[in-house]
Amino acid sequence: MTLPPTDAIAWYDRHAATLAVAHEALPAAVLHGGLADLLPVAPAPVLDVGAGSGRDAAWLADLGHDVVAVEPAAGLRRIAEGQHPSPRIRWLDNRLPALATTARLGLSFDAVLLSAVWMHLAPADRPRALPRRV
Repeated sequence: MTLPPTDAIAWYDRHAATLAVAHEALPAAVLHGGLADLLPVAPAPVLDVGAGSGRDAAWLADLGHDVVAVEPAAGLRRIAEGQHPSPRIRWLDNRLPALATTARLGLSFDAVLLSAVWMHLAPADRPRALPRRV
């Protein structure tokens, strides 16, 4: 799907319920389990960009990490917050490439997860997003 960023977010918003069911059907431990040994020792601050249904943020929180979960599609974010309530997860409405709201928190992260997100970023915006320290 090659859509301008605001169109992609609107699409995810419109299809939030269906997407959340599909995302939750595959456990994060199965999808990302091979990365577990690359994660910092818990508890550590972790940023999940494009948190979607919250599946990955919840997995990271269950591993003992303190997660900032960024999701620009309000429908998905509402579902995620409802499905995965956790004091270890802080939900934000924010988006690449700037992550301005996230940057204003003044936090640093020991790990950043971008799962199924990068392809939605215009190639011209990728250099601006990649070196960003949040």
